[in-house]
Amino acid sequence: MHDTSRRKFIAAAVAAPVVGAMALNGSLKLNVARAQGIRRHICLVHGAWHGGWAWTQFAPLLEDAGYEVSHPDLSGLGANSHRQAPEIGLHVHGRDVLNHLYFNDIRDAVVVGHSYGGCVLSEALAGDDEGRISHAVYLDALIPRKGESLATFTPPDQKANFEKTAENGGMIPPRPPEVWEKIWGLTGESAAFAGPRLRPMSARCFTEAVQGDPFKRDLPRTFLRCVKNINPLFDRFYTQAKSDKRFNHREINGHHDVMVIDPKSLMEALLEIL
Repeated sequence: MHDTSRRKFIAAAVAAPVVGAMALNGSLKLNVARAQGIRRHICLVHGAWHGGWAWTQFAPLLEDAGYEVSHPDLSGLGANSHRQAPEIGLHVHGRDVLNHLYFNDIRDAVVVGHSYGGCVLSEALAGDDEGRISHAVYLDALIPRKGESLATFTPPDQKANFEKTAENGGMIPPRPPEVWEKIWGLTGESAAFAGPRLRPMSARCFTEAVQGDPFKRDLPRTFLRCVKNINPLFDRFYTQAKSDKRFNHREINGHHDVMVIDPKSLMEALLEIL
């Protein structure tokens, strides 16, 4: 084979998978990663009362797009619910994420925190001294700063109840079925799937404040807002993110538990920001 023909053959062989991937999903960054054999890792962090099971329909879509994916169960929840204990709180959950990244030797990780998982993400960012998290995605989530907890953003009477329950070593039960549709969008099959898997959690998850500064490192941050969720608390954080130059932002035409209800819409939104 002549040198010119050889160079054209090699160039075509290298370009083919890149062009094909671009046609598939339109993400240049993903295409380059695939061409180089790189599989970026996405760690999915569930919200209150949920577990890693919340991502079981969504994770395969990311894997099919070329990513490595994990969705660990936070301590006391999901598959770890038999080990629930009053001393488990936000600080333990933040360490859950950091230990998951460390012991699995995961670096350059995109960490997606959903709802209460945003508190966990902030706690993990504050303690991420090794810089294993490279992109923080708050999915319809709280964005607590240093010294703030979930209870910080609740009405005084509810905050006082959380604190009293935590002092007494109590648990906070999942929200009752009659409000699932309103607060999470769960109905029909999605409610039938999620309902039996919801578990109580320690009140300390809601009262413990973020230790350290989750904004100490300069890295990409994104807020994804599920517009069918009418809870004004999440509007508050979305407005905050839109006015913060450290954040990108995007809306998803879905409800709060979009990963259970409409994983394809979440997939489209996430690929656009990676």
